[in-house]
Amino acid sequence: MATGIIGATGFIGSYLCHHHAGRKPPRIFTRRAANAPSIPGAEIQQGDLLSGPDCERFASALDTIYYLAHTNTPVSSDVDQPTDASLNLVPFLTLLNAIRRLGTRPHVVYFSSGGAVYASRHPRVPFAEHDACAPTTSYGILKIAAEQYLRLAAERGELTATVLRVGNAYGTLLPQYRTQGLIGVALNQLLHGEPVRIFGNSANVRDYVHLQDIASIVWKVSTPRQPFDILNVGSGVGHSVSEVLSIIQNCYGSLFPIQVDENSGRWLPEWVVLDNSRARLEYGWSPTIALRDGVDALLQAARTGLFARPAVTK
Repeated sequence: MATGIIGATGFIGSYLCHHHAGRKPPRIFTRRAANAPSIPGAEIQQGDLLSGPDCERFASALDTIYYLAHTNTPVSSDVDQPTDASLNLVPFLTLLNAIRRLGTRPHVVYFSSGGAVYASRHPRVPFAEHDACAPTTSYGILKIAAEQYLRLAAERGELTATVLRVGNAYGTLLPQYRTQGLIGVALNQLLHGEPVRIFGNSANVRDYVHLQDIASIVWKVSTPRQPFDILNVGSGVGHSVSEVLSIIQNCYGSLFPIQVDENSGRWLPEWVVLDNSRARLEYGWSPTIALRDGVDALLQAARTGLFARPAVTK
């Protein structure tokens, strides 16, 4: 099966590339070939997602395309909404246009958001895939828009698609300046002697899921079971930002300074936990790494130099 990855230089994408073991090396689409992950046998294609010919060259003869490209975060996406749309939705539509012209009908696995798309509600019970969506940020709105364009393309027979609404992913160090990826960023800040920055209310609750568990569901959905599907990918357990910081402190072994920027994250949802029962029942998937175990393993690996270099981000 010929596979391609868009967004391979990002947080989750780089992890998937390096854990493509036992599978045919992927075709990697990137704006800068020098930043592409070093994968033996991988085909590196340099191009621009705004270029129809570049997208056609990439998508040609591929059976499965993993789409992870996205610029901006829930915290930063509303600063300039027109630019946010031009950077994220238009390139995605250019790829769909290329697929339509090729007529090859690949399977697209699209990485959406489990934390930014659902509508707030009470009582607080885990969100299922059929629950109402009402994003509170441009980031979430564009994720939903991409989902709907995929649904439309699938209904027209141009492709098949599986949308993964992924919770808060963690599992590697991330650059200290990032505004998304609390655990990876916080640990890297600690290791560099910097205060840990958090955005929004420290009581906000999220569903954290390890990269290893994300990768395991990705391979399971690589073959379509229906023309269009949406799947939550989360632990089913919620932790507040304060609880996560407490876990990090416990694993780190000492207190550390914290800087809170409530204004930047004032539109972030207060509570998002994902119902993963569909993934369990239909794909035999369940998360295997508890949050504290994952944080402790990441910290130990970082201290020994295994993750001395954070994942590359665009």
